[in-house]
Amino acid sequence: MRALFTALFTLVVSTAALIGRAEEQNAPAAPEGPPEQHSTIRGTPPADLEGRWLTVASVELPRQQGIATTAELWEITRERDQLVLKVQLFGLPDGQTKSLEEAEKSKQPWRPSAEDIAEIAAAWGTGPDADLRLATIENEIVGRDGLDDEMKKDPKTRDAVWVVRQRQHFRPSAAPTIRHIHVYSALKTNDSGYVGNYSTAIIAAAPLPIPVAFDGTFQAYRLNPAPAPAPARASGFLARLADLLAGCGRR
Repeated sequence: MRALFTALFTLVVSTAALIGRAEEQNAPAAPEGPPEQHSTIRGTPPADLEGRWLTVASVELPRQQGIATTAELWEITRERDQLVLKVQLFGLPDGQTKSLEEAEKSKQPWRPSAEDIAEIAAAWGTGPDADLRLATIENEIVGRDGLDDEMKKDPKTRDAVWVVRQRQHFRPSAAPTIRHIHVYSALKTNDSGYVGNYSTAIIAAAPLPIPVAFDGTFQAYRLNPAPAPAPARASGFLARLADLLAGCGRR
């Protein structure tokens, strides 16, 4: 996340400078510490989304400036029979951080190896959280049957098997950046996880808020085994008979 933020932040600042100096933020400072995160589910996302993921997204920068790459760590759990997505902020191990930074300097996409994935999985949760000056993260997980009209019309999302839409709101100290929006549209599975389209936008403060948007692709790498499917439960007469026999066995 930090690598793409740096590249796009430079573009945002230069764009804002053409319009005017960013105004001072008068809102009270948000509390320090990790951002609050909330998840919303629309439709029926695939059950195999549950688990730990590394997402690597790449966008092509304008004016032939090369490729910018962002990496996020997701943990998707199930609470009250609903999926909950949390963006983990402790970052990548040192070796993978260095590889990502080298790819960023050369303006090339980063493609982690199988060894990289294994090391990231083994080091999960061992590093300190980075302070990205985020106040809140709103995560929306959308199944194919939950696509809204806009998603059904957009060529980047209309064929998606699932979509994750994130809204990352920054504290006033992150000015001129106000908000990041990320949209991950998974089109199909592969040996590593899921692959699909990626869109991102940065909203920066100026005399008027400036949106700067980019499109690209992403790969989601699974870091732990997919959850086993829930066993099918018999219904009707057979289910009632099984419950009756089970009750007799407890007496």
